[in-house]
Amino acid sequence: MTWRRFSPHILLFLALLALTLPALAQSGGSYDLSWWSVDGGGDESSGGDFALSGSAGQADAGALTGGDFELTGGFWHGPITGRPQAITDLEASKDGDKCLLTWSAIPQDVNGETIGGVTYNVYRALNDPYFTPATPYAQGVTDAAYLDPDASVLSDSSSNASYIVRAVSAGLEAEDSNRVGTFVFDLVPGGP
Repeated sequence: MTWRRFSPHILLFLALLALTLPALAQSGGSYDLSWWSVDGGGDESSGGDFALSGSAGQADAGALTGGDFELTGGFWHGPITGRPQAITDLEASKDGDKCLLTWSAIPQDVNGETIGGVTYNVYRALNDPYFTPATPYAQGVTDAAYLDPDASVLSDSSSNASYIVRAVSAGLEAEDSNRVGTFVFDLVPGGP
C-alpha cells in the first residue's frame, strides 16, 4: 500500500468542510451560525429566521452604524443605544391658511431608555406621497409641532404636500414617522 502525501491546503479545506456540513445540513427554514469566530467572539444577533453568534471571518473594524444595529470590532452588538424611537402619531391639520403638524414627544430610545435633548427633523415633498427623505425641510425643531410656512399646500392643487418627521438625539436620527399630507383639488362645475 502506497501512502500519498496531501497538501496542507487540501487538508485544511477538508477540515473546514467537515466543520461546516452540520450547519449546512440544518433544515426547517431556520439557520444557526453559532460556530467559531476567526476573531474570537462576538455577541448574538438575531432577527427573522437567522441568529448569528460570533462572526466567522470578520476582521476588527471601528464602529459602523446602519438601520437599527451597530457593528463594532467586526461584530453585531444589537440596537443602537440612544437612537430615538420613531414617531407613530404624526397628524396634519389646518391652522388658519397653513398646515400644522403635531405629534407626541419622544422621550425614549429604541431600547426604552430615557433620552434628552430630542429635536425633530421635518421632511416634505410636493406631489410625491411615497418620497424618500433626503434633506430636511426643517431641522432642529424643539417642539412636538411644526407649522409649515408655505400656505400654498392648502390652497394650490399643484402643491399637495406629504410629510415625515424624525426624532433626533445625540446625532442619531429615528426611523420615519407615519406619513401625512395635504390634498387640495379643484371642483369643476358640471351638468346642464
